[in-house]
Amino acid sequence: SGLRLPGASGRGPVGAHGIYPLPVYLSGERPTQLPQADYEGAISAANSYWSGVTGGKITVRAGWAMPPWTKLDLTAAQVDSCDRDAIHKAARDKVGSGGERDHLVVILNDLPQCDFSDLYQFGLTGRGDGYSIINIGFERDVALKALAFNGGVPAAGSLNCVNGIAPVPLSTTCTFDPYNNPWDPASDHPYNQVGTPLADTLATLGVLGASDFPQIDPGADRSLTIAPLTATSGQRGFSFVLGRYRYVVDYRIPVGQDAWIDDKVWDGAFGRLADPGGGVIVHRQDLNAEPYVRARLVLDFHPDTVNSGTARHPGLAAGESFTAPGGLFALNVTSATAAGATVNLSFPSLARVERWAGSDRYATSAEISRRSYGSNVPVAYIASGEVYTDALSGASVAGMESAPVLLVDSDAIPSVIAAELTRLNPGRIVIFGGPATISPAVESALDAYTTGTVVRWSGGDRYATSAAISRESYPAGVATAYVASGRVFPDALSGAPVGGMSDGPVLLVDTTRVPGIIATELTRLNPGKIVVFGGASTVTEGTRAELMQFTSGRVDRWWGGDRYSTSAQIVANAYPGSGGTVYIASGRVFTDALSGAPVAGKGQSPILLVDTDTIPATVAAELERLAPSRIVIFGGPATISLEVQAALADYLP
Repeated sequence: SGLRLPGASGRGPVGAHGIYPLPVYLSGERPTQLPQADYEGAISAANSYWSGVTGGKITVRAGWAMPPWTKLDLTAAQVDSCDRDAIHKAARDKVGSGGERDHLVVILNDLPQCDFSDLYQFGLTGRGDGYSIINIGFERDVALKALAFNGGVPAAGSLNCVNGIAPVPLSTTCTFDPYNNPWDPASDHPYNQVGTPLADTLATLGVLGASDFPQIDPGADRSLTIAPLTATSGQRGFSFVLGRYRYVVDYRIPVGQDAWIDDKVWDGAFGRLADPGGGVIVHRQDLNAEPYVRARLVLDFHPDTVNSGTARHPGLAAGESFTAPGGLFALNVTSATAAGATVNLSFPSLARVERWAGSDRYATSAEISRRSYGSNVPVAYIASGEVYTDALSGASVAGMESAPVLLVDSDAIPSVIAAELTRLNPGRIVIFGGPATISPAVESALDAYTTGTVVRWSGGDRYATSAAISRESYPAGVATAYVASGRVFPDALSGAPVGGMSDGPVLLVDTTRVPGIIATELTRLNPGKIVVFGGASTVTEGTRAELMQFTSGRVDRWWGGDRYSTSAQIVANAYPGSGGTVYIASGRVFTDALSGAPVAGKGQSPILLVDTDTIPATVAAELERLAPSRIVIFGGPATISLEVQAALADYLP
């Protein structure tokens, strides 16, 4: 055809975008030429839209005149199956590639074997430009959607929810239409009008900066004033992330590209309202989905029994409020004028449950210590932040001594740990584990943080280290010795506070045997009884039977069907329903609970394990029994989600 795309047109989506149509046919005679006027009219309309809603920051131009239909070289099988990849490759053989603001639009002639109307590349192609393939005539919407999807903007749709009986703005079970949205250019435009893009769309395309559309960290209550989307300056919205969902908030008034939103009314359960109307608009996005299907779905704050693409009023007006299920977040619109809206954002359930966390495992360790211990502690214990085995036995010792456990890297003391050690000013320091997990260089560096000694309690392997920690810490004749697997961490983590509370050691055994050095230590301890943490899959019945020779009392097993049930059973056996503090840690990672277990032990409080995004049923039942007056989470939202934090508030009075 002689056509060639021009190459790079500049960096980033802000600027002039070139639309390059390529009508192609796959077999038979060349179709009738497409009207040049239709193409030019569509480009002109798209340019008016994008230039208008971005203040001229994004414009659209015709890359070239509508060329004649071009025959692609495809096999009969590729033609019959409408092989999209083959069509793309053959089209590229004709025209090559362009730059970041160039969009190749391959136009098919309404082929019956192609089961789509239009498809758009999400983000740029591997060649660096945008690509779309359509099986309909070229129209304005093609250019609207190409710029959005090629620019990495997911679709906007609608979320339709019920609470089991009646429609509600949000529930745990919702259906969604990923392309039915009153406003966004990448949607199917149910009102046959296109509104101002979401603030999130404008931010993704580089039109709004971080100060115009900030991401808010959940936590403290705050009041935010946002300008209408049609404004040319000021904050145009905000977003916040709660677990798997991102919420996008902006404000619309019926002017400019949104002038049509109040030209009709809707009579529903809330009376007569503008359809779709303006107000404070909220979209929810599922971050667990692939990026190209992370549709922004509008929440309908005035739902009725008719699930319609129109006849609705999603926005919140002045004086209206919304609280998400479980009190996860709440919005209160205190004012809404042509100049802007003031929105109070709060997180009611999150505020009731404490979270002790830092930016990483070491910062979390330091934060747990800072919240739990004063300065001039008699001793501070040091454990590896990379392996769990050494501290499993050490956490119970630290709980018994009311002393912190701080995590370090194998070859360095993280700066947050150094600062915390300076604050603690320990009388002495004890390292759990050998030089393979905490290097001699770290041992030497720890001298600077105490006027006393720095000693290391370790052995040749995890079992010898466990025995050494016990030997240094417990006299013979303990009332109870606790035993856990040295192969997995969850059982010992739930059990460590029990050992700290009852002055009993936690010793590690192998799945199918009692290592000789542990047998020697148990013989020395001569415990009144032994308790095994965990089921037969982690410590076999044969191993439990072997333990009987080391006590004149019972050898009990505290366990459940999985790590969470075992955690619940350990707590059920060791703690009454006290109404005190319950600590929560992840059952998936060990680091947070290593520093947290001594805190729980010294306070005679339990640790319960939860999954990242759920509270297992057995743990929920145990929380009900305990009836805590206070709940503290160890670790950040990456290990225990904000949804779980909010759900935990249900167990507080």
